[in-house]
Amino acid sequence: MRALCYHGKGDIRCDTVPEPKIEDPRDAIIKITACAICGSDLHLMDGYQPTMESGDIMGHENMGEVVEVGSEVRNLKKGDRVVVPFVIACGECFFCQKKLFAACERTNPNAEMARKAMGHSPAGLFGFSHMLGGYSGGQAEYLRVPHADVGPIKVPDGLSDEQVLFLSDIFPTGYMAADRAIRHGTAVRPQHWRRVRRMPWPCRSGPLHSAGRGWGVQACQSPSVVIA
Repeated sequence: MRALCYHGKGDIRCDTVPEPKIEDPRDAIIKITACAICGSDLHLMDGYQPTMESGDIMGHENMGEVVEVGSEVRNLKKGDRVVVPFVIACGECFFCQKKLFAACERTNPNAEMARKAMGHSPAGLFGFSHMLGGYSGGQAEYLRVPHADVGPIKVPDGLSDEQVLFLSDIFPTGYMAADRAIRHGTAVRPQHWRRVRRMPWPCRSGPLHSAGRGWGVQACQSPSVVIA
């Protein structure tokens, strides 16, 4: 298959690489139908993320069609359309049981390497260096998804790839920023965006807050955005 691979600082190539295979009964293989380039990918391309190796497949904002599932994956079947979250979570450890999936204790096989570099280890992550698991990313034709019975989000009929792809990483990042950094009734003006990481995305998360938390963006067309 064809995939975008890292070969050093500033050197990203479209290579021919082996297709992924089921390696664990909880794996799934998806055929990528859409992926995005995240700003975080620039950290890799610019050489800021340690433990990248030549040939690593990039990409952590992915979705596609399930083409194969492992024997223990009961919630997905061939033909399902899914969005694949950036984080790989086991669904069983202390943090996963508390729905803190980004802190999963089991999916980063190189956790000690991450702890030495950052003071702690997050979950394993797609396409984001060997100290974060060494998992292949999805800027490719196919992707192996470990613990596929936990992470992938089924896409309802009638929604296009473009409508749901951002659920893989960008949209949840903005949602969390809004949830943690903006109080009800706060007016968020463009000059304040730089003070909260990815501030424009929390503003776009308004509909999600409105549906689940009673928040809503009241003034998207004005110079400020009010979170009510």
